[in-house]
Amino acid sequence: MKISIQGEKGSFHEVAARQYFRDETIEIVPCSTFDLTLMSVIEGKADFAVMAIENARSGSILYNYTLIRESGMKILGEHNLRVVQNLMALPDQS
Repeated sequence: MKISIQGEKGSFHEVAARQYFRDETIEIVPCSTFDLTLMSVIEGKADFAVMAIENARSGSILYNYTLIRESGMKILGEHNLRVVQNLMALPDQS
């Protein structure tokens, strides 16, 4: 099964895709934009797309809702991914 994501392998979208499809062997199809993420499914290059539509800090990603609506595709499921990041630096760095 091929899953398109916005971003490269190792991104949070890949983490979400692998967690959502946990019982399946999946191949990640990296895309540089959300538009291309959906286009890869429309063109048959991927079976499904995983993309962010909500962000805890900034709310709904309205552009992505518009892309989904205009593409004619449907949302089939959801996955909440808790993102924790740490900023690291060498001593005495500004």
